[in-house]
Amino acid sequence: MISPLGSPTLSSLTMRELLAWAMLMFAVSLWAVSCHWKAGCDGSLEMVSVKIGETSLLPSASWRLDLNTATAPELEMLPGIGPRRAQLILQERRKRGAFTSVWDLREIPGFTRALVQRLDPMMTAK
Repeated sequence: MISPLGSPTLSSLTMRELLAWAMLMFAVSLWAVSCHWKAGCDGSLEMVSVKIGETSLLPSASWRLDLNTATAPELEMLPGIGPRRAQLILQERRKRGAFTSVWDLREIPGFTRALVQRLDPMMTAK
C-alpha cells in the first residue's frame, strides 16, 4: 500500500490504493503539494508528510482511530488491515467487550508484534 500510512511495493497495491495514489499524483500536478519521503533499509519508501500549501493531509500526532468504536471501513484504511483483519477485530471486540490497549490486538491470530507496533501510533483504545 503506498500511502501516508504504509511502505509497500507496487505489486501489493489494491485498486483502491492505486486510485488514491493516482489522485495524490494528480493533486501534486495541479496544486503546490509537497511530499516528503523516508527511505527504509529494505529499499521501501514511506511518505512522512503531505501538504497543500500549509495544510497537512496526514493525520496529526493527536489523531488516532479508536479501536473500540471504529467501523470495518475505517479499520481497513490502516496499513496491514484488510477486510479479513477488520472483521477479526470487530469479532474480538464483540466477544471481549472494550479493548484496553492497542496491544490487545496481539491476542488475535495473525496480529504480529510488528503489525501492532506499526498500528500503535495510529490507534487508541478509549
